Amino acid sequence: MSSMGRLGALSLVLGLALGAVGCGPKAVRGEEVEGLDDQAMSTGLDRRDLQKLLQENMKALEGAPVIKRWEGEQMPSVAVLPLRNETTEHVEGSLDALISDIETTLVNAGHVRVISMEQQGKLIAEIRQQYSGAFDPAQIATWGKQIGARYVVTGKVFTSDERQDGERRVQYFMFIQVLEVETSQILFQHKSAVTKAII
Repeated sequence: MSSMGRLGALSLVLGLALGAVGCGPKAVRGEEVEGLDDQAMSTGLDRRDLQKLLQENMKALEGAPVIKRWEGEQMPSVAVLPLRNETTEHVEGSLDALISDIETTLVNAGHVRVISMEQQGKLIAEIRQQYSGAFDPAQIATWGKQIGARYVVTGKVFTSDERQDGERRVQYFMFIQVLEVETSQILFQHKSAVTKAII
């Protein structure tokens, strides 16, 4: 084969390789593709699902009787404990981010003093270890006492998963509670839900 022939073959191979690279998946940012965050990529929990679940719960909290109680107590102390993950999804990091969202909502509402859990690494580790057992309001109240909170906000995310004829429906639930530390009394609880499916 002449050098011109080899050069032509090499150009053809390089052209095909570059063409193949251009046809594959490409990384994009949300603002580059309208509606990118709107479509589900799987039946797993994503940021949008978790935000929707949390917003519904926080909206219910805004109108709950516990808010009037807090207004009468002049800025009682509240701590937000980690949300328990009872799903098969690996969303602990996302649930931890929701702690900050709940704290922000409470701080901006102006009814309570929020005790940050960020500096409570040892206690957070203990809470996570205990989460392997049953959901125990008395234990949650004990953790609240350890950090000097009068009230704690806590909750869990759980799921119901169904499959039939190649289709799948997964229902996710977020359950939020407000507990009085001294008595372990539940002063607020609400459950929100979101459904994902492959049909």
